Amino acid sequence: MQSALDQFRISIQRVRDLICLHNSIKAQATAALDVSDILRSALVLSVSALDYYVHEVVTLGMLEIHRGTRPEPAVTANANQSAFSRFKVSLGSAREDRAIAIDMATWIESEIQQSYGDDFLEQSHDIFSLIPVISTTILDKLNNNSWLENEIRKEFSKLSFQTPDNIADAIRYISNKKLWDEIAIKIRGNVKQANQIKQQLILIVDRRNKIAHQADIDPTLGLGNRWNIDELMVGDAVNFIEQVVESIHQIL
Repeated sequence: MQSALDQFRISIQRVRDLICLHNSIKAQATAALDVSDILRSALVLSVSALDYYVHEVVTLGMLEIHRGTRPEPAVTANANQSAFSRFKVSLGSAREDRAIAIDMATWIESEIQQSYGDDFLEQSHDIFSLIPVISTTILDKLNNNSWLENEIRKEFSKLSFQTPDNIADAIRYISNKKLWDEIAIKIRGNVKQANQIKQQLILIVDRRNKIAHQADIDPTLGLGNRWNIDELMVGDAVNFIEQVVESIHQIL
């Protein structure tokens, strides 16, 4: 799941580059040139980087659980299955795996032939020499379930993971830790700060939505007037989002 964090760090550096570009242009231009939209772009991109990180880390985590390299979250007291187990896939997408299960012997023979050649199949083998070969063949197949990854990405493409509740819901697919309590301890050293941290993120996402969906227009002012924005405000938001993501990754 490290690649999800690596990509976030690249994205958040792009955000910081935008802020630096804004500051550089602003320092050289006259006050008549309004470059504040660069900051608005930076704020939208920072929330997008958070959203993408959650999508990626949960997708990769679910694939690791499926492969057996990450434990499935324990079932909570008020549920019969973990969120991972409740994730739905279409039977059409699972058709290939179903066909393999129905005729496992033919599939194993075909895979071994492709990997080891006809000569291997023509030789005599005892069960102990074949077990590692069969085990490797099945493990390779398990690690190459592109259909499952496609199913997860298709389902998650309908969702955004930006607000605290949505992020927590997503993380439950791969962990049943109390996410925002853990984040509060990481960032503030006090679990009682969880609600304040969530509220801070809500405010950032709300401002992102004003920019993305309402052109950041302040309807209480005259025509074309936008909500105020400055580099300090955006810088603080970016630093906070970075803290949240780095904390989530440490928790997972």
